[in-house]
Amino acid sequence: MKLLKLLACCLLPIPSLFAQQRVGRVFEDQNANNLFEQNENLLGGITVSDGYDVVKTNKEGTYTLPYNPNARFLSVTVPSGYKATKTHYIPLRADAKNLDFALVKDAVQQNDFLRFIQIADTETPLYGPWIDNVRNYAKQQRASLIMHTGDICYEPGMLFHAKQVNSELMGRPTYYTVGNHDLVKGEYGEKLFEDLFGPTYYSFDAGPAHFVVTPMPNGDYKPSYTADQIIAWLKKDLAAMDKSKPLIFINHDFFVGPDFVLKGEKEQIDLKQYNLKAWFYGHWHNNFVFKQNGVYVVCSNAPNKGGIDNSAAQFVVVDIDKQGIKNIKPIYTNLRDHVQLVRPVGNQSLNADQTLPILVNTYDSERQIQGVDLTISAHETGNRISSISLKASGDWTWQANVPFQKQNHKGQYDALITIRYENGEQTLKKETFSLAPAENDKIKLQWSTSVNGNIWKTSPLVIGDKLFIATMDDGIGTSHAIKALDRRSGKVLWSLPTINSIKHKLRFSDGILLATDVETNVYAIDANTGKILWTKKPSAPSLPTFVSGAALDNGIYYTGLGKRMSAIDIHTGKPLWEGVEPSGGEATPAELSVVGQVLLAGYNWNALCAYDIHTGKLLWKRQEDGLRFRSGGITAQKDYIYTTGLNGIFKIDLKTGEILQKSIKTDDFKVMTAPKISENLLVMPTSTNGIKAYDLQTLEEKWHFPTGEALVYSSAYSSPDNHKLVGTVESAVIEVKDKLVFGASDGYVYVLNKAGKLLSKFNLGSPIFSDITVDGDLIYVADFAGNVSCFKL
Repeated sequence: MKLLKLLACCLLPIPSLFAQQRVGRVFEDQNANNLFEQNENLLGGITVSDGYDVVKTNKEGTYTLPYNPNARFLSVTVPSGYKATKTHYIPLRADAKNLDFALVKDAVQQNDFLRFIQIADTETPLYGPWIDNVRNYAKQQRASLIMHTGDICYEPGMLFHAKQVNSELMGRPTYYTVGNHDLVKGEYGEKLFEDLFGPTYYSFDAGPAHFVVTPMPNGDYKPSYTADQIIAWLKKDLAAMDKSKPLIFINHDFFVGPDFVLKGEKEQIDLKQYNLKAWFYGHWHNNFVFKQNGVYVVCSNAPNKGGIDNSAAQFVVVDIDKQGIKNIKPIYTNLRDHVQLVRPVGNQSLNADQTLPILVNTYDSERQIQGVDLTISAHETGNRISSISLKASGDWTWQANVPFQKQNHKGQYDALITIRYENGEQTLKKETFSLAPAENDKIKLQWSTSVNGNIWKTSPLVIGDKLFIATMDDGIGTSHAIKALDRRSGKVLWSLPTINSIKHKLRFSDGILLATDVETNVYAIDANTGKILWTKKPSAPSLPTFVSGAALDNGIYYTGLGKRMSAIDIHTGKPLWEGVEPSGGEATPAELSVVGQVLLAGYNWNALCAYDIHTGKLLWKRQEDGLRFRSGGITAQKDYIYTTGLNGIFKIDLKTGEILQKSIKTDDFKVMTAPKISENLLVMPTSTNGIKAYDLQTLEEKWHFPTGEALVYSSAYSSPDNHKLVGTVESAVIEVKDKLVFGASDGYVYVLNKAGKLLSKFNLGSPIFSDITVDGDLIYVADFAGNVSCFKL
């Protein structure tokens, strides 16, 4: 009897002991049925966490975690070379009995190389072409995983993504991050996210890298987690990682300083001590990449719509090796088999060596182009004249000089373009051209030069015998520069690399070329030699990015916004004043303007502001009736300014800021340009409906000229997902010889009469965002592909 009591006393604590632990296994699921079977391998040294404690499996593949009543998930740090059979997490529900993690080998991953895709801020419950683009690109280019950096957006968007954009349907492991709009009404802010996507913070290994995913600190509804809680877990996770691996940090926002120290109320951690190589985020709806203290900081706009600052819709492809980031490449969505023969054109002369200049713009959102071939034949006989393989220049353009003998001055020729993709597929396009002048052609191409970098809002600047342009690079950052071209031939005279992309207009005075890049680095350059005279640099890059057009007046250069705004003497580089109110707001492509003694500047999602040019003192600001949405600039006439905001047109008193007249339309005016006043008309580009003209006195619509579907979506929130025409015009309308000329996002340069009737058009095969420059009877056009073209009107 005493022995039985003793045994009972010995056995009594055992159930209690097991109740204080969580025990499970990590195994290689060879038949991918998500169940452990005796012939399958157990994996040792694998990290498992409950969000509070972090442990590793023993040699037998078993882990033991202390019981934590606050834990809601177990998650496994999926090791390199593997992927989860189902999910990387297990919800800790009352009925959760099987705590085993099933992993399968991932044939796509390599030990020393990883390719992954970042998407952000999709914010939609609608199926769009971006989903197919991302899925097919991942398959074609062997991307190992897809990382959504948050703002799946509210209950409908989250439910849609969980159903349609998941690992099974995307064909690759697809991970999610909590954004501010993913904290929704419920028991606590992240409850729905957890129900659909699992834990809000976790880690995994892939290829040579260690990834850490953390949630947005706050949002629409209060989360249950705290910064201290996450940092405490992060310390344990990073202590367990292989310190030789590059650390890739994922969040919806970027909120640390240049030291990359993540801070809570009590806890903090220095991420640089763990081989931090990159921080990926979204939130701002911008395309902005910079490098700071050896760390790439990468923000991407959404793949399904234009950015708040009119950034191009894109997803980002990232290559990583053992040293860290190897390449960052934006992929623009909704393009398949896009091919356009730009040159040759009518009345084009041969080069001195009897070759014919060829230029093709082509792009595909899913397949990598391996090569472009061209065969020219006589149209009437079919006799082959010449064949050649073109060379790539940038991410859209392919060109060459083709040996050519004219068969007949008035004859026609067939150009057969073959696009060869790396997956073995081909696309053929046949176009007929003639080198004879076209009698009704109102716009004639003189020359075209590829400058090896994309061009956003930087207009060609013609000074004397030179043309100046600046390029941008929203990827790894090897193709941003300021370049000088011979304005007669397009030959590049000099090129000056910049710290980061210059996205808006250059300015010139007294032999000095001036520019500001997206980090607010200011450059003063000898326009003749390309040598830097002086620079003004911020202490560190900061948000929002600067994509506005700077202003120049009487030797003073006005640039930056808010705390980074300054008025700089162009000869000395010394600021006359700097730092103004208000602060905050989003990035805007609206151009700064000086009108008399007033500097006009826009702050997106904030206000249109007027400042004293001598002191920077705020004179007035306007936010009402959509004026706080500042995509475009202003046009001055006498003591008034005309501008747009969201879907309204406004006439404002320059001195007082009083709104004298307004007209709210059904059109969307979130485009990066200002109204054009032409006699009694106010002509305004739109986000979706091409060009519209309004009576200058009444602001009533007079005529409408539609343009085609945008090749790349840039206007804020414009998207193909609604299955309605998106005829965006970001370029200003200019007046030349009583004609209205502009470029459009469908790739065309348009020439209209003042009644809005089409006179002529020319297809460049690439979106045109920048304003066209006039020089006598010549116009200069810069397209997004990075080509500068000269036309004669």
